[in-house]
Amino acid sequence: MADIQKVPDTIDEKKRKSQDGEVADESLPVVETLKVDAWGFDIVQALVSAEDDPTEPVFTFRFWVLGILLGCFGASLGQLYIFKPQTVSVSSLMLAVFAYVGGVVMSKVLPKGILNPGKFTKKELAMAVICASTASAGVTSTYIIGAKDLFFNQRMSYADGIILVLTTNMIGYGAVGLFRSILVYPKRAFYPTALARVSLFETLFSRSLNDSAFKLFWVALGALFVWTFFPQYLTPTLIGISFFCIANRNNSTFTKLFGGVNNNEGLGIGSISLDWNNIGDAGLTLPWVTQLNQYAGFIGCVTMIPILYYNNVWNAKTFPFMSQSLYRANGTKYVQANILTNNTLDEAKYAAYGQPYYAMSWAFNTMMQNMSVTAAIVHILLYHHAEIIAAFKATFFKKSISEVGADNQFLQTDESYRLTSVHPEVPLHWYGILMVIALALGLYQSIREETLPWWAFIVTMLISVFFIIISGLMVSVTGFNPPFSTFIQLIGGFLLPGRPISNMYMTVFGSNTVSEAISLLQDLKIGQYMKVPPRAVFAAQMVGGVIGALVHYLLNEIILQSKHEILQDPNGDNNWSGQNIIGFNTKAITFGTLAPKILAVGGTYEWLSYAFIVGIFIPIPFYVLHRLYPKIGFDKVNMSIVSWNFCIFTVGVNSGWLTRIALGLTFQLYLRTYKPEWFNKHNYILAAGLNAGTQLAVFVMSFAFQGAGGVTINPPYHFLNPDPASGVYSDYCTRGK
Repeated sequence: MADIQKVPDTIDEKKRKSQDGEVADESLPVVETLKVDAWGFDIVQALVSAEDDPTEPVFTFRFWVLGILLGCFGASLGQLYIFKPQTVSVSSLMLAVFAYVGGVVMSKVLPKGILNPGKFTKKELAMAVICASTASAGVTSTYIIGAKDLFFNQRMSYADGIILVLTTNMIGYGAVGLFRSILVYPKRAFYPTALARVSLFETLFSRSLNDSAFKLFWVALGALFVWTFFPQYLTPTLIGISFFCIANRNNSTFTKLFGGVNNNEGLGIGSISLDWNNIGDAGLTLPWVTQLNQYAGFIGCVTMIPILYYNNVWNAKTFPFMSQSLYRANGTKYVQANILTNNTLDEAKYAAYGQPYYAMSWAFNTMMQNMSVTAAIVHILLYHHAEIIAAFKATFFKKSISEVGADNQFLQTDESYRLTSVHPEVPLHWYGILMVIALALGLYQSIREETLPWWAFIVTMLISVFFIIISGLMVSVTGFNPPFSTFIQLIGGFLLPGRPISNMYMTVFGSNTVSEAISLLQDLKIGQYMKVPPRAVFAAQMVGGVIGALVHYLLNEIILQSKHEILQDPNGDNNWSGQNIIGFNTKAITFGTLAPKILAVGGTYEWLSYAFIVGIFIPIPFYVLHRLYPKIGFDKVNMSIVSWNFCIFTVGVNSGWLTRIALGLTFQLYLRTYKPEWFNKHNYILAAGLNAGTQLAVFVMSFAFQGAGGVTINPPYHFLNPDPASGVYSDYCTRGK
């Protein structure tokens, strides 16, 4: 049997100290003594094992079977969620449960030998889940296919559609290799949104099945699997209980302020949600610093939206309170075909038909997202410029990260990196070759479809590579991913005015590159935590990427054809919504076709462009204050997160945020601070169980009752499932205007 490597915990085993300076009991493990600070990255010491057997096989028959099957399953579910009222990503935790059960069963029933090398291992599980989660990640390129079908009456051929989806995936994969030195290796780049998965992997392979964390996971999974059938199917009032609307069912103002169970219904002020699919795990998993910035944005959002609406800013009262569609000046639907000829702007038609208008909430959403983008860039440059310079030295001057970052706390590596480094790293030229092939296919696609000039494609790629650095640093530390797509859309609108489809392609080649890169960076970090050989992680990601592209495309085509009409409705219904494609198309028209007319100086929505300028300056005062008074905590203020959350309730289902705040206060403030031994051991595994149970139930319901499998079975109407014909939503807020 191979020797198992073990290293000391990062906290000195001879003298562990808590934050208050007291020496902890040396006989206790780190998980029971560590107090995690508000930034959260110390928790890795309590979650990640310091043991490893570098000889464990990873390319096993079990990995290939589980990775491919779960990749198909996850990709199907991921594409399905794009068309749901609550757009969520597929839980890798649910995939991990399936992989674990499948792996254990295969280890018991398959004959020993090449099909079954022995006990199912943590590394095999991590590999299977990385493959499956890569496949399940949302593919933005399907938005182009959907928008062209729904709003331009154009259908792409199967070959062109598949090439498009594959290409936009692989460009992001190729870009990942350039920035591993600052976005994967350092211990400070800990990816808080990945910790529930890490905790699950470690817990499932704990030495005792009687371990309390192990039991908690399975209890949470089972309980939420059963419970989710109630709010998501039988009793949708539980998605958001609005006592205000229950008390007054005929007041449209109450709907706008207090409603929130239906897509684009209202702000959800005071609603109490009992639906984990709506609440999410952010209250448990995101660092306290990130949550504080989010809360500031929440308060700003529910304050500003009513002020803007009732003061009729941007003629707000002429249009719906919330919508992602375009409207004429009189509030009727804007038919974009009336201003286009051959999919480009026809000036004569535009002059006769008039300009489009946003609902106020969507204009405000776009403005604050734009502000968030430049605030993120400036925030990262102010606080992390040294790391960026170090990364370029490490990448392009063949220096090790330890050489260029020896004195930089952010760039210090941990024991998981040292243990993983015994395996050969993925050579930079592997990523380079992949990126060259993907770029060539992307350029071919752009020229063949006559969508992007070659120079616009190159500009898009340069912008996206820069944003990978900014977004990667932000996500790896805070868990927040800035919305860079709006910036790319605006740049595209001014570079290629009057061409909405060109804007779509520029947006997807830019934003999908960033989002896929961030997803893969997170998986690389998980691979490092689990001590999986880097080349094995690379292979799992490539296989998952190909599987995902094919399945995403196929299911996208099925849903577009079977739900065509309802996907064009801004409100959709409780089961299906085209909000993502509608919003994507809306921005393509306003940014891609009309940016110089309505977003430039003097245009109706000029402040949507000015927001980029404002975003540059808003982080600076807090940085200056931090330099002057470093102990106060001004460095915890992240105006990119605050800005984005200023507009978070302007779309979708908004009844879960009050419950989420309560969870954040309970878990990330109280339990983290005063019950660290419970928090360190149970917090992230609890989040894993809740997520896995919920998403498993949603998948079963979607295919069994809610139309994804071709059959729709509506539950009977009752007090907790009111009949829409009665004129109210599920939370009893009136549907009347």
